[in-house]
Amino acid sequence: MNQIIAGLALTLLIPGTALAQDVKIPERIEKLAAKASETVNVTLDGPLLQLAAQFLNSKNADEQQARNVVSRLKGIHVRSFEFASEGQYSEADVAAFRSQLRSPAWSRIVDTNKKEDHEHFEIFVKQENNHAAGLVIIAAEAKELTIVSIDGTIDLKQLASLGGQFGIPKIDATAATPAAPPASKTAPDAKDSAE
Repeated sequence: MNQIIAGLALTLLIPGTALAQDVKIPERIEKLAAKASETVNVTLDGPLLQLAAQFLNSKNADEQQARNVVSRLKGIHVRSFEFASEGQYSEADVAAFRSQLRSPAWSRIVDTNKKEDHEHFEIFVKQENNHAAGLVIIAAEAKELTIVSIDGTIDLKQLASLGGQFGIPKIDATAATPAAPPASKTAPDAKDSAE
């Protein structure tokens, strides 16, 4: 009985230990590497993640910002598979991973599905104490599958700084910026004035 009470007390003293649900890459996803023509497999946890962050150049502003983001993370896991033909993975493979994101802590914030192109893109965020504590991206296409799982305190505004680092795809923030309208003419063209 004393051991049970001591264990319960220890669990309560270490917040999040008993209730934390770490997202794991299922074995059926890992086995897709054998079918893929190209793979990316990044697993950085704890001290290894912090060691990898030391290789980021602190004199480069972008890399320094990425280093600051990484300092608050517990892990980065990336699995990306490119296949020579369609049908090399199934929706059941992805569903095995996605099922871990059904707990109340996780919310799907983006879900796009282009059925004619066999493209499905999802972003999930884990909330703890009103802060983002995890992020998962699932990008499924007919001949490609990418899963990115980031565990730890995340400032979503700074998250883009991880793009291009640790196997995380770089997001072009300028692509979403609308083009500037064409400049209006204030003086007639030489052609117009000649007429």
